[in-house]
Amino acid sequence: MLKNKANDRKKKRTNSSVKVKHETSEDEEIIENNEPESEGDNGYSSKNGSSGGSDDYDTADEELSENEKSGKNEKQVQIYFTTNMKNEKYKIENTTYTVPVSFKRIDLSRMIKKLLGIKENISFEFLISKKILRCSLEEFLKENNILSENVLCIEYTLPITKKGCTDIDKISEWISKLVIIDKKLYCSTFEGSLLFYDLTNFNKINEKTVTNMPIFSFNSCKRNIPNDESYYRESVIGLSNGTIKVFLNEETNEDIITKNELYLSNHDDMIKSVEFNKDCSLIISGGSDKKINIYDNNDVMNRLREFNNKGSSTNKRKMKNGVAPVKCIHKEPGIITTLSFFDNTKFLCTGIEKNIKIYDAKTGNICSSFSYNKSVMCSDILNGNLFATADEQSVIKLFDVRCLQEKSVISLNENKYYFHDKIITSLQGNKNELYFLSASHDGYINIYDVRLNKLPVYTIENKEKSKILSCTWFYNEDHHSIISADEHNLSIHNF
Repeated sequence: MLKNKANDRKKKRTNSSVKVKHETSEDEEIIENNEPESEGDNGYSSKNGSSGGSDDYDTADEELSENEKSGKNEKQVQIYFTTNMKNEKYKIENTTYTVPVSFKRIDLSRMIKKLLGIKENISFEFLISKKILRCSLEEFLKENNILSENVLCIEYTLPITKKGCTDIDKISEWISKLVIIDKKLYCSTFEGSLLFYDLTNFNKINEKTVTNMPIFSFNSCKRNIPNDESYYRESVIGLSNGTIKVFLNEETNEDIITKNELYLSNHDDMIKSVEFNKDCSLIISGGSDKKINIYDNNDVMNRLREFNNKGSSTNKRKMKNGVAPVKCIHKEPGIITTLSFFDNTKFLCTGIEKNIKIYDAKTGNICSSFSYNKSVMCSDILNGNLFATADEQSVIKLFDVRCLQEKSVISLNENKYYFHDKIITSLQGNKNELYFLSASHDGYINIYDVRLNKLPVYTIENKEKSKILSCTWFYNEDHHSIISADEHNLSIHNF
């Protein structure tokens, strides 16, 4: 049956046989011949015998090494390529090729470059069944129980490559959190101020002192209200004494003004985390008083908007009586370090008390838990199935929640990362749900791929070995960047 499927797929594509020089070293730098190719020199010949022309790899037998000669008669497999890259430069026709099963990433990369006519010294990443290829095709087929008679679909993409680093600003205050909304960068500081930057030109828009106390937690969102066509930008800060302030941001091209401030009540110690759910209808908070408060953000927004409707001669009005939570969860025996929403109701809670829990915001009940023998300093949700934690020993681990539909247990994923030697300050998933980053006081930022259990796919070293205080992804059109704040600089790293 599998053979019939393979034959059906072969009929739908042009079937070609490719001759590509096989290299034994996957880590060897790929450098191509820069001589121009003649027209029709595409490096493969069709199955019906028509020639596609000779190429750099199609040489006489007497000129081949012993290793290459032995590879000419080895077992082969049929493949075809696909890509999600939008740039037409990297797209090839839908064709089936026959290659040796000993092919590795470097061989496939040479092959793609030949088919695309690319002369630059670049390489590609390859995925089969959403798993990154880090061995030969033969080894991959065995490890994943795939028959070599199948026609393999191989997705290719460009690996992460850093293009440069630019300093946005010199900063004298320590940054506690970075948040990006609509190409605007919001920074909270331990000095009690908020910094605002325009990421289209990297200019500083404004700096506002919003409190005389350190800001330990900060978040911001953009949302619209039902039956209201306007969008509102809302910010929330958590302070060292348990105070939570919420206010609107009135934005123009030249300025950002904070206004209509009110308070959220029921905390009496340091706020370590404030978080919006996916549709921004809820705010949750937690910290040193071991409580999780859940607030109705629709009610909060209605109160803030009332100030606008009434009008005021001042930019900022304060609501003296705090908004009480709709629910308070007082089940945590230790300090809460991070809260993160999976969706609009379920959220992740990690902290010092060495238990990882998932709660239902509607009921306040624990959906599942995992006993962990170390304090968790920070965590983040990577996709619908995985979340990552960083513990007190700077070890990063992945956890899987796919089993929750059958039983209330979180399973520990096999992936573990030991690449920081000081406290990890940031852990954040990428919106592609495959990459995540970590930043640390050791001066390094690491980027990981959840499909790999090896080294980071990229490491950024701080030039001055300054502590990285906060870090976040910035999605700029067709490429992703990282914005980091260390002890002295606010910087953007482009990829």
